[in-house]
Amino acid sequence: MKNKGHDLSGSLQIIKKCLADFPELVHCWRFLTGVVYALEQYYQLCKYQPSTVQISDEREYVAQTDNVLTSILNSQIPSVSWLRGLYYNAALMRLDAAYERFFKSYLEGKYNEKENCSLCRRSQIDGPLLYGKIRKEFGSLFPEKKCEDSNFGKVRRAVNSLKHFVGGADLTEREQPDVMYRALIDLVAFLSDPRVIKELKKFSGKGIIAGRKYKAQQVTHTKPE
Repeated sequence: MKNKGHDLSGSLQIIKKCLADFPELVHCWRFLTGVVYALEQYYQLCKYQPSTVQISDEREYVAQTDNVLTSILNSQIPSVSWLRGLYYNAALMRLDAAYERFFKSYLEGKYNEKENCSLCRRSQIDGPLLYGKIRKEFGSLFPEKKCEDSNFGKVRRAVNSLKHFVGGADLTEREQPDVMYRALIDLVAFLSDPRVIKELKKFSGKGIIAGRKYKAQQVTHTKPE
C-alpha cells in the first residue's frame, strides 16, 4: 500500500498489533482502520484524476453534482472526482475524531481524567486543550507549541470548515493529502510510544468499550499474524 511515497502498510501493521494487545478498544481500532482505508482509496482515485485538477469556476460544481445524482439514481458509479473528494473527507473527519479518542484514552488511563462540560455534563470537545495536555508529555512527537500549527490542528481546522461553514472548506484547503498523511503518521507514532502503551494496558480486562460504557463480554488477546 505505497502511493507516491505514502506507505500505509506500516500504519496498518501497528493498528493490527494494537487490536491484538488491546481488544477492549476495538471500536477505536476499527475507526482508525477506516482512516487508512479511506486514504488508500483516495490515493488510488488520484491515479485516475489527480487532486491537482481543480474546477476553475465554482458553478461547474452544479453540473457535476447533478451528474453524480443522476448516476446514483441509475445505480451507476459516480464520477472519479466526486468519489475522490468523498474518500478524502471521510479520511479527514475520521482522523480528527481518532485523535480525540486516543488523546482522551491516554488521559483517562493515566489520570482517570474525563472532560465534562460544566453545563450539560457531556463530554467536552476542545482540540487545543487536549493537544496542550498531550504536548506537555510528548513534545518530541508534537513539537509545535500552538495546536493550530500542528498537523492535528490543521486537520481539525479543515474538519471544522466542513462542519460549520455553509460553503465548506476554503479552496486552498480542500485537499491537502500530505498534511493528512503526516497527521496519521504522528498519531501512529503516539500510539507506538511505550508511555501510551503503558496507559492503554489499564483498559485490559474491563470488557469492550462501547459508547461510554464497558460491556461485560470477555475479550481474547491474540498475537498478530
